[in-house]
Amino acid sequence: MNKNLFSILNKIAFFSKFTDTEKRLLLSMTYFLARFRDGDTIIRENDKDQNSLFVMLRGSARVTKNDTPEKTLNTIKPGDVFGEISFLLKTQRTSNVIATDETVCFVLRNQYMEELPMHLQIKIKDCLIEILVNRLVRLDKQNVSSNVLDEGVTIAPDEPNPNVS
Repeated sequence: MNKNLFSILNKIAFFSKFTDTEKRLLLSMTYFLARFRDGDTIIRENDKDQNSLFVMLRGSARVTKNDTPEKTLNTIKPGDVFGEISFLLKTQRTSNVIATDETVCFVLRNQYMEELPMHLQIKIKDCLIEILVNRLVRLDKQNVSSNVLDEGVTIAPDEPNPNVS
């Protein structure tokens, strides 16, 4: 096992709840690492691929949608997890992820997830649930702080919405 990769995993929040033994097991898996060049498409929107989960170890990428490919919706940096929706739901990809630098990702294919010990599968899913819940909380705070309707009417939190019957 590459000690440098083990050291990198130790610095990434997603792996903070994993024991050293669990990290070694993940690093021993087949096809756990992928490298991408600047401009490579890591995930393509609407693809029904192997439903892999990605954790960026090095590099960067941008998230786009097919209908507005020039607009960057998010920037992915080392430590970020992506591909989790398709990984968990086994559905088509919801967006594009394009490398913007030389990029290295930890990749967990859905088919290999099932080969992991059950306690490790549960731990991975628990970590993904935590990421998704934190994302929802952030979005909710953004929506609450704006609290403005399309018509420009501001609704105080305790007042009923006059536009809802």
